[in-house]
Amino acid sequence: MNFISLQFLIFFIIVFCVYYIVPGKYRYAVIFLGSYVFYGAFSIKYLIILAVTTALTYIGGILIEKKKTRGVYAIFLILNLSVLIGYKYTNFAISNINKLVGTHISALNILLPVGLSFYIFQSTTYLSDIYRKGMEAEKNIIRYAAFVAFFPTILSGPIQKSRNLLPQLKEPRSFDADRAIAGFILFSWGLFEKTFVSNRLLVIIDRVYNDYRSYPGPYLLIAAICFSLYIYADFSSYSDMARGISKMLNIEIDRNFNNPYISTSTGEFWNRWHSSLNEWFIEIVYIPLGGNRKGVLRKYLNVMIVFFISGLWHGAAWNFIAWGVINGIFVVIGQMLKKPKSAFYKKIKVDETCASVRFIRQVIVFMLITVTWVFFRNGIHESLYIIKHMLVFAPSRLLNPDLLNLSGDTAKTFITMLGLGIFTAVQLARKDESGKYALFKKQPVFLQTVLIAIVLCLGIYASFSGSTEQNTQFLYFNF
Repeated sequence: MNFISLQFLIFFIIVFCVYYIVPGKYRYAVIFLGSYVFYGAFSIKYLIILAVTTALTYIGGILIEKKKTRGVYAIFLILNLSVLIGYKYTNFAISNINKLVGTHISALNILLPVGLSFYIFQSTTYLSDIYRKGMEAEKNIIRYAAFVAFFPTILSGPIQKSRNLLPQLKEPRSFDADRAIAGFILFSWGLFEKTFVSNRLLVIIDRVYNDYRSYPGPYLLIAAICFSLYIYADFSSYSDMARGISKMLNIEIDRNFNNPYISTSTGEFWNRWHSSLNEWFIEIVYIPLGGNRKGVLRKYLNVMIVFFISGLWHGAAWNFIAWGVINGIFVVIGQMLKKPKSAFYKKIKVDETCASVRFIRQVIVFMLITVTWVFFRNGIHESLYIIKHMLVFAPSRLLNPDLLNLSGDTAKTFITMLGLGIFTAVQLARKDESGKYALFKKQPVFLQTVLIAIVLCLGIYASFSGSTEQNTQFLYFNF
């Protein structure tokens, strides 16, 4: 079952109606049942794994509250994460042992359950909140299971903190028409992002990267930029749809993205990108390692460890590790150059916060991040080839008219560019999301309805204009 499917539409209508019909004190049970039906639709085996990890961390939370010792916390944290490690990295370890030692150990028939990383990380935030924040353990196992399996976020996040979501399940809010409308708008926008932006960019990416040696530098550069924008649009679309679904149930979850591509440093970029995962790494990895409390060199080492683990989390392959390490190096270099750079600007009497300087820095950050995304999509050798050729060519080759047929023909390329322009304009306007929604609500109801209908119809039309797999699968389902 996927957000972009008739099955999900029917499922959500039923959950929505039942959720508001039953008394408030029992609504967590509706979320629990709905979440287990939603996740169980993928595989009963996946559902068993979810139930086991839920039971494990439920017991762990109670014991951590009673004992309040680092040892008990560490045991359950490691046990929980070992489920993820076992499923995700066993075959990767076997493959590398075979290459290193020369053995011939057969790979195991292990299939990574969809959403495993996200609900494992979500349940570890619960253990951390009890141990570090002094939160009380949840004694109602059904309510706790509803938190772990919360169906809008279980597949690709945003990763929810128990201290934020559990209280909303314990004391649910009554139906709010204004919030429900806002949620529907957010869901519709997410549908547009996915079908009209993300999927159309993917056409260009697959065309070039699947036969990258046949394309000259300009094509490789455009494909890299498209992938940089694609991964943002694709992941942002899922996060917005998840937030929209939650908002229709009057449950608030945090934004996962805050216009990352307007960042003026790589460090700022990662604070704005996939915020829930970034916060998880800070709380569970960076701070326990010592954070920035043990000197500058130790801080840089901790940053590199976090990015190494982040790369490995995204995929059990060396290209993901390379992606993480390169980003870590960029962040560390940025931190090292921060003071000298400010001193340089001061010396030449240039205001580093002025619009032109900020724009130049934003372009540099965008291109640095775009280069690293090449490793995210391709193997290491392929990535090195693509980066070499996409950065070294005569600029005049960008004027080749054949580039206008990258999407298949000129008309399709124009539609792709139009969708990307709308996406960019709306994302930039969302810096003040609540303010923009308040402005929207002041418009005539007829105009509001027309605008929502246009966005929704474009999303629905685009979802049926290509292959089903391309239209429904989100990239981060793989992680």
